[in-house]
Amino acid sequence: MFSRKYQTYIISDETLDKILGDAAQPLGQIAKILPNGAIVLDIGAGNGMLGRVLQRACKQVILDAIEPSEFAAKLAEPFYRSVYQGYAQDYSQMIKTTQYDYIILADVIEHIPDPAAFLSDLLKDLPITTKLIISIPNIAFGGVRLALLNGSFDYVDSGLLERTHLRFFTLASVLQLFSNLQIYPERTLSLERSFYRMEFPRNLLSALPFTILNLARKSDARAYQYLFLLSKSPSDSIIEHHGASTLNILIDAIVAWPITKRLVHRWRNR
Repeated sequence: MFSRKYQTYIISDETLDKILGDAAQPLGQIAKILPNGAIVLDIGAGNGMLGRVLQRACKQVILDAIEPSEFAAKLAEPFYRSVYQGYAQDYSQMIKTTQYDYIILADVIEHIPDPAAFLSDLLKDLPITTKLIISIPNIAFGGVRLALLNGSFDYVDSGLLERTHLRFFTLASVLQLFSNLQIYPERTLSLERSFYRMEFPRNLLSALPFTILNLARKSDARAYQYLFLLSKSPSDSIIEHHGASTLNILIDAIVAWPITKRLVHRWRNR
């Protein structure tokens, strides 16, 4: 499916509490969604971070994993009932017969050449009671838009423009994908962050104040990621907003604005 540098799989225990305390972190939100007693499959489990987060959150769930990286699967083993090394397609019979309550794809489908075909194959044998939890980066995030205004679209080791991403989604395009597959959001979480606290160099985010204000007011620009709880049964879903507000972003923009920085520098050197 994709490859990553080994060092990106090594995460310290100190990170777990930060994840659980971060309203815009998908793994922390997944920990809140999963009920005790659930039987859960984590596809693309990586180093087992979800298992570690659920353990720290004291969630009593039965948790299995599928992970293509042999190195990452070994790291994940202590935090799961079973870890299957390989691709989800290799374990379709196991998925069908286990009848999971929840299947989780946390930042996975953007790494897949054909997400629609992958999800279609996954869904066809699932019972109607099985729900999907999918998190996905938002390419319409304000940091990306501001960087593009400066002519920049640079791949990085970790973030929205991670080198291993093969597909990019907006809210509209991912909802269309789900609609085509006839799966329906029961919950839609917009996980929102400041443009100025992510992986984009601040010099790429400079823009006129009204441009920043216009972006900061848009939920689809504040959303760094989306998290969906999906089922095969039609349902209505309103967007829940978690994380940075318009005000948070404007304050960061003011601090980062070159004129403000020059004024502060002059004041400090009076």
